Amino acid sequence: MSVTELIAVLALTGYAVYKQTHVHEVTGRSRFKLAIIYAAVGIVLGVHVAHTAGALGLLVVSIAASLVVGLIRGRHSRMWTDGGRVYTQGTVFTVGIFLALIAFKFALGTFAYFAHISYGGGLGEILLMIGVMLAVQAEITWRRAQTLGAATVPAMAGTAR
Repeated sequence: MSVTELIAVLALTGYAVYKQTHVHEVTGRSRFKLAIIYAAVGIVLGVHVAHTAGALGLLVVSIAASLVVGLIRGRHSRMWTDGGRVYTQGTVFTVGIFLALIAFKFALGTFAYFAHISYGGGLGEILLMIGVMLAVQAEITWRRAQTLGAATVPAMAGTAR
């Protein structure tokens, strides 16, 4: 991974942490927006994985880790209702597990290096991995919010539902 890619990963990770620590209303319509942005940028930048069993196995492990972390984050995000709206906010735990996912991705690359697996995972794969995690988290959060009465679209301030 180049220095430019490392700086981009740090900046995008910082932005993701910033977004998840702020309170936001849970709505169904735009729940996948951030996930789509991360995944699309990752795909555009390219997911360059050698077509070997070891490299493909590491990619599967990477995506599976994203799914699991998204599920855990979706279940453990703080959620409450106020005035008929449902809100959510990340916690220290959900931020920590997100950062652990990023560290795990770097650990996979280190493992691939020492195991002599031509892995080549880079920025595109990391962004795709974050996008998958965010999509799973968004869906779990949305399902939890529906049980609390969340609306598909955000309510306008001062209007009744």
